[in-house]
Amino acid sequence: MEATETASDATGAAETSPQANVARRLQRGRESQRAGDLPAARTELEAAMAAARATPYEIEFQTRVELALSLGEIYVQADDLEAARRVLKEEAEFTEKIFQIMQATGTPAQKRAAAGGRVQVRDRARQVALIGEPAPEIAVKDWLAGEAATLASLRGRVVLLEFWATWCKPCQEMFPKLKELDEKHREQGLDVIALTRHYFARRDTAASEAEELELMRSILKQHELTFRVGVAEDERTQDLYGATGMPAIALIDRAGIVRYAHFGGGEDDKFQAILTECLNERA
Repeated sequence: MEATETASDATGAAETSPQANVARRLQRGRESQRAGDLPAARTELEAAMAAARATPYEIEFQTRVELALSLGEIYVQADDLEAARRVLKEEAEFTEKIFQIMQATGTPAQKRAAAGGRVQVRDRARQVALIGEPAPEIAVKDWLAGEAATLASLRGRVVLLEFWATWCKPCQEMFPKLKELDEKHREQGLDVIALTRHYFARRDTAASEAEELELMRSILKQHELTFRVGVAEDERTQDLYGATGMPAIALIDRAGIVRYAHFGGGEDDKFQAILTECLNERA
């Protein structure tokens, strides 16, 4: 009997641990979000964040990352950009702190996890910070398709900026959708720009860059792309748009203001609604 009670007590303690409590609230918040109940999702996720911050080193790192991204997304969906920016900025600072600790003391697996989580939260914070702000200018070294352009030269048109890489399979799976958007909305004033950069030409030699450019061109030919495709000078434009993880997109209105920025290919209803708004607005 005593052994049974001890085991039961241990199970109960695990179920009421800070990690279990936060994970449970995170799950409930996500379920409410999927059901379309944003107020309930916000309540659960804010409670989960408060609990996580009260016991920061008792919460699994990946749980904290998922919570930060989920709560930030709820705020964005509710058009509370101030709250979204605040929580993502604070969580980016926390993940940076954990990253530094893991670099000094962690195992290889812990270092990889900390690096990945740090980039996810940092990039989402940068994306949300851009919404409603003038779009940073792009720096393009080579144009592989379409005429050379800057965002300034495209003022008055709607720009869909997409970041991709030759090794990113989901990026290439996005190309048919980008083609469809380009063909459907070009006459309404949409310009699609797909940006990549050199990843494999680490030696920075003319031969290695030329080889990588040929790979890029072969992908463009394979997908029969007709919209603008450029190669950025370096990673700076990618960093400005929070596009380390790919694919990532930014939607820029006719006045040059970022109206949407996110990972993925704009599969959510919010992207389509904002795109329609931008196309219907006058320059």
